Amino acid sequence: MNAVLEQVKQVLEGSVDAAVVLDAERRILYYNRAYQVLSGLRGRQLSQRVKAGVHCFEIFPLEICDNQCLGCKARDADRALRVDEIKATRGGDGEEMTFIVAAVPLGNGMVIETYRDVTADVRIQRRLKVLLEGERRQKELLEEKVRERTNELRQAQAVLVHHEKMSSLGRLVAGIAHELNNPINFVYGNVDFLGEYMEDLLRLVRLIDGSDLPGDVRTKFDSMKEQIEYDFLVEDSRKLIRSIRAGAERTASIVQDLKTFSRTSGGELQEADIAAGIETTLNLIAPLLKNRVEVRRSIEPSMPKLVCNAGHINQVFMNILTNAAQAIEGEGTIDVRIDTIDKHSAIRVVITDSGPGIPPDVIEKISDPFFTTKDVGEGTGLGLWITESIIRAHGGTMKCESEIGRGAEFTVILPVNPPETARGGILSDPKAAQASILRADTDGVVASNQGAQGNKNV
Repeated sequence: MNAVLEQVKQVLEGSVDAAVVLDAERRILYYNRAYQVLSGLRGRQLSQRVKAGVHCFEIFPLEICDNQCLGCKARDADRALRVDEIKATRGGDGEEMTFIVAAVPLGNGMVIETYRDVTADVRIQRRLKVLLEGERRQKELLEEKVRERTNELRQAQAVLVHHEKMSSLGRLVAGIAHELNNPINFVYGNVDFLGEYMEDLLRLVRLIDGSDLPGDVRTKFDSMKEQIEYDFLVEDSRKLIRSIRAGAERTASIVQDLKTFSRTSGGELQEADIAAGIETTLNLIAPLLKNRVEVRRSIEPSMPKLVCNAGHINQVFMNILTNAAQAIEGEGTIDVRIDTIDKHSAIRVVITDSGPGIPPDVIEKISDPFFTTKDVGEGTGLGLWITESIIRAHGGTMKCESEIGRGAEFTVILPVNPPETARGGILSDPKAAQASILRADTDGVVASNQGAQGNKNV
């Protein structure tokens, strides 16, 4: 055994790793120069203590010495063991160090333990880990900023597209209204003259009919009256003239509504009659309502004028009322209630439909930009977002409530005198949007055009 120990000493003496040979009681039998340096003791001091039977954990204690002695485990298992990143305190200066500790049993209870100093490597790894973690966090922050900026750009683009669309639509509608106005004025202005001329001709016929005509002329005259169904022609011609007059009046009214709706006034605020504006909107969406949807109105008398961007406010109620009409499958009702609150300082408009309502899982998303449940090509997902943004720009709020199977209700409150942001028409700050819309927390927000599947109104 002594020969084996001498061979081990020769190998360990030249090792750069600190090493000791221990007996069964953990007393040091041999140590190399690297271990002496690690102990922080001078050569004579360490040699004397070893001769006195000092234990390894008295010279250089490891964090595992008390409960998990590696040498003991290797001796008991009769095989080599290794543990990485074991902490210890160096003698002398008290520096905390990190080691890879290995233990190899030699027999007769003796064990070799080696200690490889990896303190510098561990510190580098830890610094690298900190740097990588910082880089990861910076990357996440950058990605979040990119998402925020992308969302802001998308919303800004939507606002610009909306403004351009509304401007182009306003010019187009105004141009169409102007072009229709001339021929309609021609028809409307001349239909009365046509009626008068027709009556003059009928008086002439009656005069001739009542005169004493020669026999052959009377025969031809009566025969002609019979051929043309004179009595029917007289009655029907009067009906036709009345129909032409009614159609011209209706067309003139539509043209006027188109001119009113297309009048955006740029960024200027002006007084507007909100009840008249809603009535104009109802006239324009009449084809959606005809013969199936009854509109019931309740308007407080002596309503104050609303200072607003009239074109954008018209669009708000166009969106809400169109959604309400589309939500109703078959016959139904739309209730429009307009009154004042807060001592006439604000106007409240409540629009309720008898549609199927909106599912709760869609409620929280309906005012998000670009969110839509319509089929591809049928919706951009901007309608309710633009509606809510316009209301917010005017200093107002929009409350939406719905219950499946019992319809939907929009409540819009607008101050009579809005803030300056109303000049721009749309406020696209997404954080402000979260603050201004009020949602019901049980049945949630309503979009009136929600269909039977809850998808028509977004």
